[in-house]
Amino acid sequence: MTAEERGASKLHDPTPQRRKYVIELLYKFMTNQISFAQMTGINQKDLYLLSEVGHVKLKHGRVDEAKRIFDCLVQIDHKNPFYHACLGSIYQKMNKFVDAVYEFSEALKYKKDDVSALVNRGEIYLIHKNFKKAAEDFRAAILLDPLGKNTFANRARSLVIAIKRNLQAQKAVAGKASPAAAVPGLPGAVPAPGGRPALPARGKPMPKGR
Repeated sequence: MTAEERGASKLHDPTPQRRKYVIELLYKFMTNQISFAQMTGINQKDLYLLSEVGHVKLKHGRVDEAKRIFDCLVQIDHKNPFYHACLGSIYQKMNKFVDAVYEFSEALKYKKDDVSALVNRGEIYLIHKNFKKAAEDFRAAILLDPLGKNTFANRARSLVIAIKRNLQAQKAVAGKASPAAAVPGLPGAVPAPGGRPALPARGKPMPKGR
């Protein structure tokens, strides 16, 4: 190997400083401190451009193609909450709710104030009658948007109102006189046995921000 070739690849016969740097980098990757993209120095702009392609494919109904793109993105950069939230929305659209909840939870692990992930996950809990967890997610989303400017937080507000009205109507029909226990986060809300609250029409599930 010529001196020029040796200089082009510092991994060949590295200096002690270079060896130490590589070992530390691999250690951080193996201990989940950095992503594959961070370890290899992949350009973040290129990854975001690829995510935009996935977003467009999903908008046009090419769900499987969008899923393949975001599956790759979360493997390459697993610490990016936007990719997890997008993949969660894809699973939600495919009615794979367990996978969707997992991806939304991963997004929230890396970005606790992701309102879209909170509302989408809360809606899945609501559909499956887990009223307590749904209420917690909706409440967290609403508290993150005190001015009422976020589309997803406003959807959470409308869902809370719809739940309360539906449950009040069920209570009136059943002729229950005594007040029922409230679900945490939803004052006065009591799930009727075997019933499902009427929900307003769903909005677009994809997160709008990064």
